[in-house]
Amino acid sequence: MENKELVANFIETMRLSDVAKLTTLITDDFSWWIAGKPEYLQTAGEHDKEFFLGFFAGGADLFPNGAEFSVSGMIAEGDKVAAEARMVAQTAMGSQYDNSYHFLFTLRDGKIARMKEYMDTHHAKTTFGM
Repeated sequence: MENKELVANFIETMRLSDVAKLTTLITDDFSWWIAGKPEYLQTAGEHDKEFFLGFFAGGADLFPNGAEFSVSGMIAEGDKVAAEARMVAQTAMGSQYDNSYHFLFTLRDGKIARMKEYMDTHHAKTTFGM
């Protein structure tokens, strides 16, 4: 699978909160870094595979009507893929979530080894109270 195709598949799998499939797309030592300061945004900072899978296991509860998660552009070089995306969804609390993302993925052996996530942390915090 081509690197950009793998990343597009991974983002779609995150949108669906398909933990079983996500598990097949990431390495055993997968890491997830989210922009921001942990004292401001609970999810900011460095996370391991278990945290990541646990987060997406609750995705259906967070967005009961599903989410639109669309990729607007990608570039790839070597083992890195950068992707711009936007997510729009109604939360379980009834508020509207609309955030733009920039991801930097590091791939290894046909899987995602690392995901760095940049987004509007203020919007995430005020929407979810994290």
